[in-house]
Amino acid sequence: TMPDHPSGRDVGPSRRLRNGSGKTTLTRLFDEIAAPSARGVEYSIECSDGQTYSTGDAFPAPLRVFNYDYIQKNVRIMESSANTISILLGEENKALSAQIEEDERALIGIPGDAAHPGKHNELNGYTQKKARKEKENETAFSDIARTVGAAIIGSGAAARNYRNPDAKRDFAALTVPDLLSEEELERQSLIQKQEALSDLPLAQPSLDLDGATVDAIETAMQSVAAATRLCAITVESETLAYLAEHPGIAEWVEHGLRLHESKGDWATCEFCGGLLPQERIALLARHFSEADRKLKVDIDETLTTLRSAYAAIDKMFPPDSARLYKELQSPFSAKLVEVETAKKSMAKQIAVIEKTLQEKKSKTTEAVTLDSQLDAGPLREALANVNAIIEQHNARSRDFHSVQSAAIQALKTHYLSTIFEDVSKRKAEIDELEIDLKRRAAEIEEINQRIASARAQISSAHKACGSINDALRTFLGRGELSFEPEMRLVDHADGEPREQVSGYKIMRGNEPASHLSEGEKTAIAFVYFVVHLGDGQFQKGDGIIVIDDPVSSLDSNSLYQAFSFLKNAVTGSHQVFVLTHNFEFLRLLLNWRSGARRKTTGCYMIRNQMNGHVRCASIEEMDKELKDYESEYHYLFKRLKEMRADQDGTIAQAYPVPNVARKVWETFLMFRVPNGQSPYSKIDQLKKDGFDPQKLDAIYKFTNDQSHITGSGFDPSLVPEAQKILSEIFEMMEKIAPEHFAILDKATSP
Repeated sequence: TMPDHPSGRDVGPSRRLRNGSGKTTLTRLFDEIAAPSARGVEYSIECSDGQTYSTGDAFPAPLRVFNYDYIQKNVRIMESSANTISILLGEENKALSAQIEEDERALIGIPGDAAHPGKHNELNGYTQKKARKEKENETAFSDIARTVGAAIIGSGAAARNYRNPDAKRDFAALTVPDLLSEEELERQSLIQKQEALSDLPLAQPSLDLDGATVDAIETAMQSVAAATRLCAITVESETLAYLAEHPGIAEWVEHGLRLHESKGDWATCEFCGGLLPQERIALLARHFSEADRKLKVDIDETLTTLRSAYAAIDKMFPPDSARLYKELQSPFSAKLVEVETAKKSMAKQIAVIEKTLQEKKSKTTEAVTLDSQLDAGPLREALANVNAIIEQHNARSRDFHSVQSAAIQALKTHYLSTIFEDVSKRKAEIDELEIDLKRRAAEIEEINQRIASARAQISSAHKACGSINDALRTFLGRGELSFEPEMRLVDHADGEPREQVSGYKIMRGNEPASHLSEGEKTAIAFVYFVVHLGDGQFQKGDGIIVIDDPVSSLDSNSLYQAFSFLKNAVTGSHQVFVLTHNFEFLRLLLNWRSGARRKTTGCYMIRNQMNGHVRCASIEEMDKELKDYESEYHYLFKRLKEMRADQDGTIAQAYPVPNVARKVWETFLMFRVPNGQSPYSKIDQLKKDGFDPQKLDAIYKFTNDQSHITGSGFDPSLVPEAQKILSEIFEMMEKIAPEHFAILDKATSP
C-alpha cells in the first residue's frame, strides 16, 4: 500500500523499474533518494506538486527505509551483535547488579552443590525425560506404521506411503481401542486386497408361457393345483367293460375313432378295410364322450405345462461361486448344495403327480385322489439364500471403494489399537511433564525477564537495550532473545580508562544467539528499526518511512504483532510506504486504512514482465480482487454465484464450474468439519448429522470427478449436472451453516 504524502510531495510510483523483481529495487531507490551512493544509480521523480528531483538532488523530506540492506548494515546476525543506538546516559544502580547475580545463581546453580543444581539443570533433566518418552512413542508409531503398511499392501500407494505421521494422525482419532477377532481380521484383510468384480444375475427360474415370461416355480405350483382339480372331475359315459379293463386298447381305439372323425368316413375300417357297424360306432362314441375328450386334453396340457416348468427349474444354474468375492464363495457353494437338494426333491414329487395324471386319463368316469403335493418351500428358501449372497456381492461391487476403504480403516484401527494402551500411558506422562516443564520454564522466564529488566536499567546506554528487549518480547511473545550491552575500556581526556558501550550482543538466555531462525532475524531487525525511529535524528512528522515486507519468514502468530508494531511505529508520520508479499498482512493493512483513512491511501502492485531479454517491473493499480475480498474463499464464492446466474445450457458456461465448486465446497467443509480428515470423511460426518446423503454424495462426486482430467471428449451431461450441483451446493451450505452462508452471501453481493 502506498498512501499519498499528506503534504502533496508524492514520491511514488514511478512508471517502470528494471532488474530484480521490483520490490527490493524500489526500496533501494528510496535509499538513493535519502542518501545518494556511488553505485551510479540514475533516477528522476515527479511529485504531486509538480516538483521534479533527479540523481544528486537533495530531497526535502527525511526518509527511513527498512529493507534487506538496512538489516545488513545495522544488525550483524552472524556475529550476534548490533550497532549502538545513541541515547542519553543515566546513573548506574548497584542494587540491580546484586539482584542480577542472585538471579543468575538461581538459574545456573552452585557448582558442586547437589542441593542447588540450578533451574536450567532441572529443566534440562525433565526435558530429557520427556524426550525419551516422546522417542519411545515415535518408535512405536514408526513400527506400527510399517505393520499397517504391510497389512494393506494390496491397496497400492496408500500402503507404500503409510508412514509415522499417518499413524500418529489416525491414532489421534482413536478414542478407544477396537481390536478385531482373528476371523474378522482375516476377512477384512481379504476385502482390502480384492479387485472390483462385475454384478451377477439373480437365480430366478422362469419360462416363456403364452408369450409372457413367468415364474417357473409358481407355474409348477399352479399346474399341480390344476391337476388336483382335474383328478376330482368325473365323466358320465356308457362304459364298455373290455375297454375299461384294457386302457392301452382303449387309448388305441379312441385314437382311431378320432381319425375316422377327422376323415369323415365312418363306413370302412382303416385297419382291416372292412365295413364298420354303425351300432358299434355309436357305442364307441358314447364311451368316448366330448367331456371325456376335453378332460384328457386338459390333463395333457397340465402335464405339458408342469414338465416345462420343471425343465426351466432344472436348467436354472446360479452363477459359478468363483465369480464372487472370495469371502462369499464358501457360503455360496454351501447354499448351492441346498438348491440342488431341493430340486431333486421337487423332481420326485412331480414324477408322482405325472403318474397320477396319466392314470386319470384312463379313469375319467371316476374321481382320483392326488396323494402327492408339490412343496416348493425348500427350493424357494434355498434360492432366496443364494440370491441374498449374490445381492451382497452386487452391493459390494456397486460400493466397492467405500467397502475397501472401510476394510482398510478397520485394519488400521486394529493395529493402532495394539499400541493404544502403551502410547496413551506415555502420552499422559508426557502431558504431565509438559505441565511441569512449562511451570519451570515460566519460572526461568520470569527470572530472565527480571535480569533483563535490571540490566536495562543500569545505565541510559543500557536503557536502549531495555527498549529493544521490551519491544522484541512484545513482538515475539516471549523473552528468550535479548540485547545486552557490549562494553569496552576507553581512555578519556583525564587519562582514566572507562567502560563505554561499543555495541550490543544478541543473547538467547545467557548464551550468545549464534543460531537464529529467519523469523527471529526478521523480528530483531524490524524491532531494531522501530526503536531506531525514536533516536531523535528522524522527525516522523516531516519524514517518509519505507518498510519492505516486515513479516517475511514470520509465523502466523507473529503476524498481528508485526502489524501492531508497524501501525504504532508509523503513527504521526508524514508518509508511509509498505511493501509485502503476504496476503494476510495486506488484509490487515487494508482494513486499517479503510473508512475515512482510505482517502489518503493508495494501493498498488508491482508486475513483472520480460522486455526482450531484460526483466522489468511496472507499478500499477492493485487488482480489485486483492482489495475487495477478505480471502480467496470470498472471491471464489462470488464467482460461483455468478456462474450459477450465467448458466445458459452450453458447455462453455458449465466447463469451469467443477474446479471453482470444488475449492468452495472443500473450503466450506474445512470450516464446518475441522477434523483434518479427507473431504469424503467430512461428508460422512455431515451425513451423521442428518443432512441429505444423496445430495452430499452428488456434490462430492461432481466436484471430485469433473475437476480432474479425463483424457476423453466433452461430457454433455456436464451441463445439466453443473446446473443441478450449483443449486445444491448453495442450498446445502445455507442449510448446514445459515449464519455463515448469510454473511458470505451479503459480503459478495453487489
